[in-house]
Amino acid sequence: MQDDDRISEILSTISQIESSDLPIREYFNQNKVPFTRPQYYIYRKTLNKYGEEGLRDKRAAGNNTKLTQRIKDFIVSVVTDNREIPSSQLQTKIQKQFDITITESCLNSFRAETSLTRVRPAPTIKCLLQKSRGGEILTALAFLTHIIDIYTETILERLDEVRESPIYEQSKNIHQDNMEYRHQGQFTSGYNQLKTVRENRFKSIDDKILAKNLSSMRIFKMSEKTIYRYNLALLCLPLVTSNGKSSRVNRVKGNDLAFLCGENYKDASIERYLQELKYLQISDKLINATAKFWQDFWRNESGDETCFACYYIDGNTRPLWSSNRCYKGNVTMIGRVMNCLENVFIHDGKGHPLYFQTFHGHGDLGKNALSMLTKLTQLLDDPSAHASVKRILIFDGGGNGVKTLRSFDKSDEYYITILDDNQVTDRKIKHIRQETRYEYGDANLVDSQIELRDSLEKGYIHECRAVIVEWDNGKRSVLVTDIPRELLDASEITKRYFDRWPLQEKQFRDAKSGANIHRIVGYGMKIENYDRMEERHGKLCETIIHLNLKLEKPLKEMEIIKEPLSCLFLRERTLRESSEIINGKRILNETDSIELHDCEVQIDRYLRQQKAIEKEYKDDFKRLKKCLKEERSIRDKDKVYKIDLELDQTMTCFKMSFINLCSLFLTKCMNHEKFELLTLFESIFQLDGSASIDCENKVIELEMNPKEPELMDKLNKGLSILNGMNIQDMNGRFVKFKV
Repeated sequence: MQDDDRISEILSTISQIESSDLPIREYFNQNKVPFTRPQYYIYRKTLNKYGEEGLRDKRAAGNNTKLTQRIKDFIVSVVTDNREIPSSQLQTKIQKQFDITITESCLNSFRAETSLTRVRPAPTIKCLLQKSRGGEILTALAFLTHIIDIYTETILERLDEVRESPIYEQSKNIHQDNMEYRHQGQFTSGYNQLKTVRENRFKSIDDKILAKNLSSMRIFKMSEKTIYRYNLALLCLPLVTSNGKSSRVNRVKGNDLAFLCGENYKDASIERYLQELKYLQISDKLINATAKFWQDFWRNESGDETCFACYYIDGNTRPLWSSNRCYKGNVTMIGRVMNCLENVFIHDGKGHPLYFQTFHGHGDLGKNALSMLTKLTQLLDDPSAHASVKRILIFDGGGNGVKTLRSFDKSDEYYITILDDNQVTDRKIKHIRQETRYEYGDANLVDSQIELRDSLEKGYIHECRAVIVEWDNGKRSVLVTDIPRELLDASEITKRYFDRWPLQEKQFRDAKSGANIHRIVGYGMKIENYDRMEERHGKLCETIIHLNLKLEKPLKEMEIIKEPLSCLFLRERTLRESSEIINGKRILNETDSIELHDCEVQIDRYLRQQKAIEKEYKDDFKRLKKCLKEERSIRDKDKVYKIDLELDQTMTCFKMSFINLCSLFLTKCMNHEKFELLTLFESIFQLDGSASIDCENKVIELEMNPKEPELMDKLNKGLSILNGMNIQDMNGRFVKFKV
């Protein structure tokens, strides 16, 4: 009876719903119905198919299950053999075998009771194919050394420092400028043509940062992985551009960033990232982090230092093309004194660049050598552990001033340099020892002492050890050092100095052009007082006033002579203008010709009188003319533009690491082969190839160049060595090269 009441209620309710004028959805919303709207549609379907009998609850009858023991045994057998089989396929098998349909829910319940639930199959590994090049060798070495991790950690630490600084909170109150021009974005043509924008574009970062809302910079919202990718892109710029500038990334080669760093950045993205690094003022931290990393890395690679560790110091002068007056220096590659910046690099004994500083105009190698080496030593993990190692700083004749040599007297470091020919005379040499043969070359060596006078301190004599090298080809070199003879003999001194060319200078010369270190990356300018020039101009003016007072009488006499001379000059010009020049001869009537001759005679007489007056005071007049000429040349030059080095130094850090990675490849994989960086680019890094990528591995297959079979054989061996290093990329995949 209870089931009949339920069926009656269902039928009555369905009848009321169908007789109502309301839509079904509104009827259910406005009335209390004993079942839900989806259940209503199920009841209607059942009534149409089975009638009222279909609404009866057959569960009370019991023993209605279709899972017989035979079917259960079949299910257990099938699922045991294949745990991955879904219940839908199992339902189909049962229907074919027993001609009976078992619901999936029933099958799932039975499988759960017997602990035979479905085990999902392992996901199918999809292999992605993409373009590749030989440049991935360099990125693989970057992953191996973790140099990009060092840059990323340094930047993240700096971001935390800036967030906690007062200037970060204060900058939040800075509003955007020129809001009326920003309706289409900041960098519209109208905005860029504004006078204030054009004037501020090349201002120094010190001035710009005062009006910058630091909290709006995108780098503060970047994840660590995104910063890592950007840093890897900066490292790869020499591979994807011809000049190392981010503005060339949109060219065809720039598309290689897609597989080199995992993201095909456009030049605007990289440029914005660089600009934000500039606002962080992070270059000094990057320089120190780079120096510390590569110094420790190469020490670990080559083993412990011996008793002596050589460091080579070298300069790199870069022309600065600007119409504004900046600090100047001698740019030897162009052959003139002009606006420039100069990098001073310190290299280790194998020629690897470790540390650098950038100077405005001329960077004095000798003046800055010792202080730079001291800073480099302080970056060691434990400087006291290396105290027993004596460091020898080797530099060329650009730093051989006596003032520089004297600075080493109070230092624990040693130096070796070479003297210019005009610094050496036989009279300065003393304590000459017996001539010996050079053990590593064709020359005779003479150990001695030499006396050098300090031009900046009158009367001061500096004495040091000198090694005279008499080459068999007739040339002569004189080396000076403060290393005692008990530590290194003359042959060792000579070898350590002249190893500078093959080990450091030649390699770095090739690397500078390949990595574009000789180019200046974008800069800002800040005008400042040029104190040296202002002081020099003041002294010249004082000298000119003093000479004018001293020469007051002769100057007055010369002024008296100038009065008739000016009239004669005017008359002479009038006569010459009335004449004609035909076949190299002046054609003039006889009267005018006589008058012109008389005029010239009188002019010559007055000029001789002036010369006679000047002759009595020859030295003073000569000095006055020189001072007047110099004063005119430096007038209004007491102001000079100082270049902002932040962006340039940041990019130089990445370029220096690029050079070190190339050296690592040649050392570890190519059996210490010597290649120019340009050769690496053209013969190895530009090799076409393809990469197959799955969730665990990235296999790169390079297309070998049949025109260079010997080099390709060496490369195959090198890639085999690289494969044995178990390198993992930023996503944790193992990087392998197919050879």
